[in-house]
Amino acid sequence: MKNSAPDFFRVMGFRPYALLFCFGLLLGLAACSPRLMIPDTPADFSPSTVPADSLMELLQTDFAGIDALSGRASARISQPGQQEQATVHFTSSRSESLLGLRNNLGIEGGRIYADPDSVTMYDRIERRAWRMSAERAQSELLQGFAAFNLLEFLLPELCPGDVRGVYESGTEWVLRLHDERYLLFSKDSLHLTRLIKPADSPLAYSQFIFTNHALIQGYILPRRIQILSEDGRASIFLLIQALELNPASPSFDIGIPPDIPLQRR
Repeated sequence: MKNSAPDFFRVMGFRPYALLFCFGLLLGLAACSPRLMIPDTPADFSPSTVPADSLMELLQTDFAGIDALSGRASARISQPGQQEQATVHFTSSRSESLLGLRNNLGIEGGRIYADPDSVTMYDRIERRAWRMSAERAQSELLQGFAAFNLLEFLLPELCPGDVRGVYESGTEWVLRLHDERYLLFSKDSLHLTRLIKPADSPLAYSQFIFTNHALIQGYILPRRIQILSEDGRASIFLLIQALELNPASPSFDIGIPPDIPLQRR
């Protein structure tokens, strides 16, 4: 992967490291955006006396009926000294994800497919394809965000047993999950406003900020998503331009022609 990945990134019209940030998903606040610490009790929040099951009855957390989604988003990727733009076409289910990336000239340079076991990348211009294990992608491709799954963080499957603690401030509710993710909801609107996950690397994306909510097929979902790295120096801003829930017969075919060998990494 060390020798082949940069070529894949360049043919799509991006500088290599900028495209890595683009892959980091997918979706603006500045680096000084409010941060939520990850100790036993979140900073500026107090333990709540409201039981998790009672709170979840108020919040929009029942997404069991959503098996897949598809759509399109414009992406702006920012890091020190660089800013890039792209268009992302995405299809996600609970177990699979397919991305198509177009540069600012509208040229589709590549596709990325991910399932629980592996990540496959296809360079349509150079006609090359690679596959690596999900474990290797996790360590080599920005904490595994080379193939984001919008469904996993936008419509997470939750039940009261997933919640380790409930916290609150004057304006937000916080659900702390057993995997140490935090979901923040506005007390006024009850919309999901932030997702914060633990990160081992300062480059890893750890905070997702959701704004501009709208009614989509019976669900209140954000149209704007910003993702911040743990150190706050890099961000991805996604503006969702089209979104369909439970599309008929979603396709996860990455489209590699039979005459192109699949290289293993």
